[in-house]
Amino acid sequence: MTGLAGALLAAVLAAGGSALVPVSGGNALTLPAQRHIIRIETGSTAAPTWLVAIQHGGVNGLGLVLYRSEDGLRTVRRVGDIQPDATHTDRAELLAVGRDVALVYSYEGPQLAPSSRHDVWFQWWRYQVDKDTWLPQPAVRVLDAADDTTGYSRALLARDSLGRFWVQAFRVDPDGGSTAFVAVSLNGGVSFGNRMSLGRVKRRGGGRLLSVGTKLVFLYAMHDGYEPTRMRVRDDDEPVESWSVVRDAFPDGIYHGAALSAVEDGRGGMHLVYKDEQERLYHRRFDGTSFGPRTLVESESDWATQPAITRIGDALYIFYNRLRVLNTHYELRARVLAPDGVLGAPVTLDGDVTFKGYLNAVDVLPAGVEEVPCLHGESPDAGTRGTVSRVALPLGPTEPSGPLRLEVVRTNTTHELLAVDADGTLYGLVAGGDRTRLMASTNGGVGFTARGVAGAFRTLVVMPDRTLMAVVSRSGGYFLARSTDHGVGWEEVLSLGTYRALGPRSFAVLGSTWFFLEYQTASSASVPVRLWASTNQGATWAARSTLTAHRNGSALFADARTGALWASFGGTGAQAAVLRSTDGGRTWTTRLQGYGANGVAGVVGEDGSLLFGQSTLFEPEHPRLLRLGADGGVGAVFELPGPAYSVAAVPGGWVAGTAWVNAGDVFASGDVAAHVFTSVDGATWHEALRHERSSGAEMTRADAWGVLPSGELVLRVEGAAGFGTGGVGFQVLRIER
Repeated sequence: MTGLAGALLAAVLAAGGSALVPVSGGNALTLPAQRHIIRIETGSTAAPTWLVAIQHGGVNGLGLVLYRSEDGLRTVRRVGDIQPDATHTDRAELLAVGRDVALVYSYEGPQLAPSSRHDVWFQWWRYQVDKDTWLPQPAVRVLDAADDTTGYSRALLARDSLGRFWVQAFRVDPDGGSTAFVAVSLNGGVSFGNRMSLGRVKRRGGGRLLSVGTKLVFLYAMHDGYEPTRMRVRDDDEPVESWSVVRDAFPDGIYHGAALSAVEDGRGGMHLVYKDEQERLYHRRFDGTSFGPRTLVESESDWATQPAITRIGDALYIFYNRLRVLNTHYELRARVLAPDGVLGAPVTLDGDVTFKGYLNAVDVLPAGVEEVPCLHGESPDAGTRGTVSRVALPLGPTEPSGPLRLEVVRTNTTHELLAVDADGTLYGLVAGGDRTRLMASTNGGVGFTARGVAGAFRTLVVMPDRTLMAVVSRSGGYFLARSTDHGVGWEEVLSLGTYRALGPRSFAVLGSTWFFLEYQTASSASVPVRLWASTNQGATWAARSTLTAHRNGSALFADARTGALWASFGGTGAQAAVLRSTDGGRTWTTRLQGYGANGVAGVVGEDGSLLFGQSTLFEPEHPRLLRLGADGGVGAVFELPGPAYSVAAVPGGWVAGTAWVNAGDVFASGDVAAHVFTSVDGATWHEALRHERSSGAEMTRADAWGVLPSGELVLRVEGAAGFGTGGVGFQVLRIER
């Protein structure tokens, strides 16, 4: 990795949560649909001011408090009380109007019953230039509960393109249903009128009111409704009482009607990330007329999962909490939705063993910011006092240019790919056919012709001088075979007995020495595993070292800059390890030990560290890309949806491929696909491609297998729908930025 990539990676790894203020619990930042955070350029300080409204729930005698920060929410200091009575847990939505703040506040809590206290209030906090602070003006009652037969909650605030303020809230009705009311101010918040109902639901309601371009959009759903999400829209130049008829926004409901985060997209539409009634997170975009198809953001379902989003230009930054252990251990993650619609891989910002509740983030940030912060509730468990904490996603200089994209140039469903030569020759076998007849293509996989015959080909690699080395089988045994004429003629140079190669990564080269690491198939116990070496281009081989504490040899990774050799060994927690040698494989030092050391994919970076893909199948060791330092340091880069089977350098960055296997418990429910990710810096990854499992396949893989002279990536596919016998084939992919 480059120095820049390493710095960004270090920043991500160091971006764990930091506590700001104490609160009554991990869900202190509810309501998630509300905008609790705004950012204002006051002109009186070198840095912009961030304002955040936090309900303390009585901790330290505090209620709803307005805080400020000039260091991107790393620290906050109190501005004043919005509503100090903590026995009535009001929450606020903030809106920046120049340097002033308009806000609404209303009751929000896990239980809702009629109460005369449940009113909705609008308030100005005016900026005082001479004192560099904000002072509250008298609050204006927008919706009055009047008596204990009704009450309002979940108030939202929008300002349309003509400068009018709109307030929406839900009235609890005697039958347990909710009516969505809206009121408008034509005089800058001095008074509100034209109160009207926008819709009714059978249970407690929730939604979002948002100004997008010259329209207002009201989106709403209900608790445990299992009904479509509905919407109403109005044009700003229509009479204030004019709204469109109620219509379905999209077929799935929104969890509790309010488990969502929305932001206008700068183009007359909006981005919406929400949790559906199956408790999974999705993204949809409203284009000014209708909502488009949904994109899955997080498949792990849980009652506490919530999103928060920030837009920078046309890129959307999505924060969310993900369940690890119910009510006690959640991760805080981020994903980036690029301007071209590609959703990047998740990055874990805080994996500490704590409950992480409702999130909130600023809606829009300007281009050029160095990070995107997010606040969330944090506590030992879901029912314990905690803090509002901060995480941030650092942005590297390469981020605005977008991820690497993979465009399919050609798909081959007739041949199983074995190897890619640097001159562009592809070697393979007829899918489902004779494994002893090697085939070759010199036109990028358009057509294949026969080369030579050997034992049944299991693994094939092209060495630096274009000698072909293969592991072949015959009569129940395995052999190293060698060809010096591009696969026409073959000779067996080493008998391996019951040992074989796991794949191309079983071979490596350092200087003039070639290495081969055995992988055994006969036993689940630890066995002697030999590292073989050849100093005459594979003509003869000698055992360089024998390792006895492992079940099998998985892969070799050579560092040409330092002369170091890395090796991974698989098996149980006692057997699996990643070792490093600085004397040509004669002696070894352990760099990673335990079940998490299982892995068959990796690439050595410019700094000598190993970007290592775990192939773990069982929780709690969820597969990740790790960065293993030459000094033994270990850092998580990002989490994978399944075991990694390839990590490769390509023009402009890196590519990683994962597999689905019909074993283990690391896979998200319903995910039976092989995923392909790309990265421009080795630290931030984006999903670029996926292949679904073919019917009956026990494994589905999509692996980066080589690069053609044209710069196109060759992707080997196994067990995937739409390919040849056994779901086998390959694709040639154009790499684009």
